[in-house]
Amino acid sequence: MPYTFQSVKDKEKLADSSKLYNFIESFADYGNQFSLICGKIKALFGQPIYETENLENLFLYCILTTSEEGEEVYLDIYCAGSGPAVGGMQDEKSRRAAKALVDYVWQAEPVNYAYKAYYLDGPTTLEFGIRDGAPYYNETELRLSEKEFRELYARLST
Repeated sequence: MPYTFQSVKDKEKLADSSKLYNFIESFADYGNQFSLICGKIKALFGQPIYETENLENLFLYCILTTSEEGEEVYLDIYCAGSGPAVGGMQDEKSRRAAKALVDYVWQAEPVNYAYKAYYLDGPTTLEFGIRDGAPYYNETELRLSEKEFRELYARLST
């Protein structure tokens, strides 16, 4: 069943959303896959509803999915600690639409971008993106004093 996908800025449509699919199913070459999928999402849907430097709450998109029969389903694309994922209602029509969305995103050409984020459970700094069509992902240990860490945590938690 073919679908169309449109980014909308109404996050109220996602009130009871939960994860339906991960974009990345394997840890093999995870960093490059992560960078690649984020570039593909950006290419298709532009700017998210929000974007942060906190890897566990990196971005959020609300996607209006419409089947060829005109059935509408709202899904979200987000990035949390487990990586980029698609969320929605826990019903069969949402699962079908979410699977179609994952397949659609993987078919896209990524845009070039550069991003820096923090994963505080590490704690690590991540620099990732797409440069000249090629993904990159660098993770380095975050070395901060206790005071600096608290300040970063407070900044990322807002």
